Amino acid sequence: MSIREKTVYNALPKLPGFSFAELQHPATHGRRQYCTIDDEGTRTVKDAAALDGSAVAAGSAPEGCGIPVLRFFAYYTENVVGSRIETWRVRKVKLHYFLADGSLSIVETPAVANSGLQKGTMVSRFRPDGVDVFRLCIGASIKCRGLEYNLVDCDAFTRDFFEVMGMPQPEPLEYPRDEFETSATRRPGRIDEQHIEMRRVVEMQAATRAGTHASLLTPAERAKARDFYEYDRNVLCFYAVWEKRKFRIYFYLADGSIAVLFDKAENDGRDPYPVFVRRRRIPKEARAVLLSSETLNHPQGPPPACVGAEDLRTGTTVDIFTRPFFIYDCDEHTRAYMEARGIPEPAVTTPLCEEDEITVGKRRPRLAKDARDAAGDSGKRFGASTMVFRDSAGEKDALKLTRYAQDVFRFGAEMVNPSEENEGRQFIVCYYLATTPGHVGGKIFARRAVENLQNPARLKVGNIIRLDGVDYLLKEMDERTKRYLEMGMPNMEESYFRTQEILGIVASYLQQQFSRISDAFRHYASSSTQGLTRENVREVLSDAGVHATDAELTNVMERADGDKDGWVSLADFTEQFMQQLFISNFKPRESQKRWGDTRNGVVVQRGPVQSAMMLAKKVNAEAQAEAALQRFLTLIEARRTLAIRSFRSASVSAYDGNLGMSEFQDCVKDRLKTPMTDDEIGALLYRFYHTPGLNDWTARRLPLQEIRRILFL
Repeated sequence: MSIREKTVYNALPKLPGFSFAELQHPATHGRRQYCTIDDEGTRTVKDAAALDGSAVAAGSAPEGCGIPVLRFFAYYTENVVGSRIETWRVRKVKLHYFLADGSLSIVETPAVANSGLQKGTMVSRFRPDGVDVFRLCIGASIKCRGLEYNLVDCDAFTRDFFEVMGMPQPEPLEYPRDEFETSATRRPGRIDEQHIEMRRVVEMQAATRAGTHASLLTPAERAKARDFYEYDRNVLCFYAVWEKRKFRIYFYLADGSIAVLFDKAENDGRDPYPVFVRRRRIPKEARAVLLSSETLNHPQGPPPACVGAEDLRTGTTVDIFTRPFFIYDCDEHTRAYMEARGIPEPAVTTPLCEEDEITVGKRRPRLAKDARDAAGDSGKRFGASTMVFRDSAGEKDALKLTRYAQDVFRFGAEMVNPSEENEGRQFIVCYYLATTPGHVGGKIFARRAVENLQNPARLKVGNIIRLDGVDYLLKEMDERTKRYLEMGMPNMEESYFRTQEILGIVASYLQQQFSRISDAFRHYASSSTQGLTRENVREVLSDAGVHATDAELTNVMERADGDKDGWVSLADFTEQFMQQLFISNFKPRESQKRWGDTRNGVVVQRGPVQSAMMLAKKVNAEAQAEAALQRFLTLIEARRTLAIRSFRSASVSAYDGNLGMSEFQDCVKDRLKTPMTDDEIGALLYRFYHTPGLNDWTARRLPLQEIRRILFL
């Protein structure tokens, strides 16, 4: 036996007669075991469907709703180490208890912006030990993954559930206040009611004589508020030098504060800490901040004068805490602001700085980009023949090489005005998106960059391109190039990929914050029928933490607005912002039976030969049916439950409990009153009732469950 401590699990020898199944559990390696063998050798195989939680959930879900979930609001406390403000903190969470299989998940809420705290799912769905419906009660506490959660409230569905079970929940409790929340709460000061009343009377009299509205603000407070509303986020930037080091001086017009930041020089050997003076008001006399206020020797007097915008002028020196900063330039916004107030800000000669001393002799002169580009005129190339030993190859675009490494356009071409010996010759022109060169098959034109062919949009069937003085007419293209161009010419600019990145960030944020697509759409949409405006999209990007410019917002709107009407509909919101299919392509196994052969994406029934026109009509009918279903779901999204109730009431009044085409059409037109044309309703009926292989599909009568399945795709 090793030196480790003996326990009941390793004290018994592994000999016949000393094996106990209760103490030595067989290794399962984290997988469910469906087959067991007892001591007598009898094998028992368990039903996999009975042990699957999803099957239980699907079978126990009541009609008209999803899987029932009990939701409780709770909190837990955590210790805070290394903070002078607080020693413990209250974390608020939501507990979701799934009645289908007794599993539990914990999500932190609310997600406080810029708090630095964890948000989203804290404990994924699992089955805890010792937690059931009878343990969940307001005021109780449960242990889960080493943390103790105290329940304080629940939602309305949970209260109704427990009332039906005969266990009503008590009244909701309050969350405890931690030290930080207590210290952050503003304490109202003592109010002199008589002084306020007298001040109010004087303000009313002055406002009556002046013909304005009364205000309780003093002139100084009024000026401070006006500056804040007029100049918030308006900052002046000046460039200065002190002891051969460059600085940037930011003057905030909202409150007159100043911040001084370093302009770090390359390879200066200093730590990259940017702040020299944090944002604050800078007094003109540095000794003013060293004197204690309200003493016998220095009684309280007028506040010290501070540096203002008029003191910051180019070509002058400003004193900041006894350090003279020479201002030599400013940005264009600052220059326009100061000149509008009669203060010119001309740029002066930049004094000698340590950055100039560091970089002297270290930066070698480089050729211009046109001279380095090998795709230019052959006379501009450099090599040994001109006695200039420099690389003549052009600069590689690593971004293009990564994104378009395998993308090649191939066109069939022939010579324009060929000679007698070149008549009938066929060529294949290959255009590589990664490096934008073209070459013709064989040794006629090797792969290299081609002048005037940097944009792939010029490569179209019927266009003429010129390669080494020979004109070629593009006659055809391969299937891959055709599909590539039909999907849209790839945007070679960075804005295309930036838009994709923004949509990916937004989709990740919305999927974490909202459990349903309709909840996210209703939260941001200005109109439940039309969708999101440009300002709503800006709000979505802001909540997702994306600081997009106007150009980036325009690109996002162009990508999301499919019909270009200025509104992002529910379908566009689902496919672009949520990056999910608006109409699912899922079909039950029993509905995937095909009667016939599939040709070009269309099921051709076995029997008489069908013409190409009939096949085209079938494809067109299916496309119109999908478009009609998408429009119908968009119109009834805000009242989808009402639509289900309308179909249910119509099925109850039917003789067999099913809905025919006439009953379905009456529900859509008369009960729901959807603004759809007769052609759209006909296409919608085709989507619901048509079945391949059924001759008289117009006589079908659908059960309510089938209609619900299609509506909730």
